[in-house]
Amino acid sequence: MKKFWRWTMGVLAGVLVLLLALILWRDALLKAVAEHSIEDETGLRAVIGELKTTLGSGAVRVRGLKLYNPPEFGGRLMADVPELVVDLDAAQAADGKLHFRQLKLDLAELNVVRNGAGRFNLDGVEKRIRERLHQRRKKRGEKFRFEFAGIERLQLNMGKVLYADMRYPRHTLALDLAVTNETVTNLQTEEELGKWASALVFRILLQTSLRQLGRGPGSEDTMLESGAAP
Repeated sequence: MKKFWRWTMGVLAGVLVLLLALILWRDALLKAVAEHSIEDETGLRAVIGELKTTLGSGAVRVRGLKLYNPPEFGGRLMADVPELVVDLDAAQAADGKLHFRQLKLDLAELNVVRNGAGRFNLDGVEKRIRERLHQRRKKRGEKFRFEFAGIERLQLNMGKVLYADMRYPRHTLALDLAVTNETVTNLQTEEELGKWASALVFRILLQTSLRQLGRGPGSEDTMLESGAAP
């Protein structure tokens, strides 16, 4: 009997040590899992500098996120995200409702690439995500569906967008979106989110056009290199 209790206490102690290690190292473990999951869901190799979670909540802070294009698009950097904060209501998420208490995206650089076959890298990512969602719905049934349930606070920073065409390497374009601390609160429906996004895109396009007109066709913020298609 003493040996039994000694084994039992030893196993319990081992489990406690493992649980403690998981708590202490959960962010490092989650970082590795997140990198693998992002690549599996999007087809993009992901590198995360730092991932922090809050135990018992749906809050995640990611710093130094870099996404890399697949080989068919050159394999170079696609997106540089210095900071991403997602604070999701976990209880509502369990019921299929996505209610964000906070959502912050700091996008320093986005590289749009068109490959030799005329396909864009962003199209490939969107297609991959749609396929993964379809597979989940097929596996778990039609009830597997998320519903947008609002964003209490959304903060957005956006830097440069770079465009490259692998068929015509001289056709490169660089745009500075210059979006700094764009903040909106209480977006309750998808329609409100869509209207806000459309207004933001319109304003960015207008401001970019005005900057280009003011600086002239040789501006560094517009066409880095240009040339007629062969």
